[in-house]
Amino acid sequence: MVFILGGSHQGKLEFARARYALTDADVFLCAEDTAEINLSRRCVAGLERFALNRVRAGAEPADALCERLGALRDSVLIATDISCGVVPVDPLMRAWREACGRMNNLLAEEADEVWRLFCGLPQRLK
Repeated sequence: MVFILGGSHQGKLEFARARYALTDADVFLCAEDTAEINLSRRCVAGLERFALNRVRAGAEPADALCERLGALRDSVLIATDISCGVVPVDPLMRAWREACGRMNNLLAEEADEVWRLFCGLPQRLK
């Protein structure tokens, strides 16, 4: 598993497309209403939006992914890091931020490769 993390608009998906030869057909892009990840795709992007859906449903996103780790072993997973900046006042948004942190920790621990992108520059963390 490859896990790519970085801020918004830092070039995460473009980096993944180039490094892992991904096509549009390989990429599943999560939306805020994504309750299930399409495991038939090589790449899942926008995991923070999947996490928001799970938090709104009262579920832990890390638990949902933990149940699917075997199916994700050959995947490229991409998440936007929402942990930096001001802590949200809204309790739901704060819970989402914290849940994303737990999800990202799980993915980083389980991944064979972990990349961080900043200003379009990739940095291998693991």
